[in-house]
Amino acid sequence: MPNTTLARAAIAAVTALTLGGCGSPQEEAASPDSRSQPGSDLAAEAGSTEVEGPEPRLVVSDADSGRVDVLDLATAETLHSFEFDNPARVSTVKDRYAFAVDGAGGAVHVVDAGSWTIDHGDHTHSYTKPPVELGVLEGGTPAHVIEGDDKVATFFDGDGVARVIDFAALRKDSIDVGAVVDADAPHHGVALPIADGFVVSHSAANGTDSRPGTFEVHTADGEVEHGFDTACPNMHGTAVSDTDALAACDDGLFLATTAAGAWTSQKVPYPAGIGAATRPMSFRGHDGLPIQVAAAGPAATNDGVLVFDARTRGWTHVRTADRALDVALSGDGRSVFAVLADGTFRVYDTASGAETASSHVLAAPYDWSDESATPPAVVVGGTRAYVSDPASKTVTEIDFRDDARVARTFDVGVAASTLGVVGL
Repeated sequence: MPNTTLARAAIAAVTALTLGGCGSPQEEAASPDSRSQPGSDLAAEAGSTEVEGPEPRLVVSDADSGRVDVLDLATAETLHSFEFDNPARVSTVKDRYAFAVDGAGGAVHVVDAGSWTIDHGDHTHSYTKPPVELGVLEGGTPAHVIEGDDKVATFFDGDGVARVIDFAALRKDSIDVGAVVDADAPHHGVALPIADGFVVSHSAANGTDSRPGTFEVHTADGEVEHGFDTACPNMHGTAVSDTDALAACDDGLFLATTAAGAWTSQKVPYPAGIGAATRPMSFRGHDGLPIQVAAAGPAATNDGVLVFDARTRGWTHVRTADRALDVALSGDGRSVFAVLADGTFRVYDTASGAETASSHVLAAPYDWSDESATPPAVVVGGTRAYVSDPASKTVTEIDFRDDARVARTFDVGVAASTLGVVGL
């Protein structure tokens, strides 16, 4: 059993997870960060305990059964297993909550993973409580869960509506829907909370494609405030910030911007050589950063990694040694991570695209031609990255600041399809 006291000290600063590999000598623990200031000026929520520093947890979903596990990252102990009806895709929200989407069953299970940190600028407060399911959102074919503007919007394709929950309600252990946003028709859509309203997808004009064709702006009370002339054929992959909403289309990146209450839109071309088969299908980023990263197409046609900078509207096309299966971005925006089909984890410089480190993380290369196989996933928590290996039912923890060193490998006992980190 790892030395929990040392482990807690090592992760008291938001950045640190410094235990050694399972069954290997423990690494030297980092000193607690002086920004941690428990018990002084913020009351704990009912049922929670204030702790000395962040105690991050890993959320793991099972591709086969629908089970969702919450692990303590200091001890590798499974704190709770949630048994859902169907394989769930988990979206981690506000570094605390897990929205487990059961598309087949028409349900979204909202879980409080039970670890969070509140930043007061000059110090932080961290809290823990037992993981618990807060409730279920139900509707026709739930799909995208999007966080933004202190809200989270879940779009139900079969109903053509998004159900929106305020974070203030979640903090009170409530999943009461604060708003219902109606799209024009049922479709494979999305609602992006932004600027006290929503950028909502609009169904394709010809009605033959389930994916949307463009977007419009809805006010908080449901009125359509603005329509965009910029088309977005076969939209899939979105991101939102305080002022920008973006979406990947077959013919380029749709980018809508709000300033002084007015909306504008444009189509940003992809880099040379990127087309419908190698365009982004999803984005990864962090709050407060202008950078978004994506795999350049699905595994079957992948051509590396794409980095988009919203400040310059510029792209970096990173050529990878093998097909990029999943990607992530460091919290400071300086490094891009990718897990490749050859079984390696690679680190790239965000600005230049140059590879800076790599390590082996999969027990065997991934067979991208096997359509039934569950691909690996990568997620970032503080200064560690976590990569799932569904074939070996493990998750690898990587210290990406230390030459992509493999720090630990967890035997999670499931073919993990999605990962999330909470508590930081």
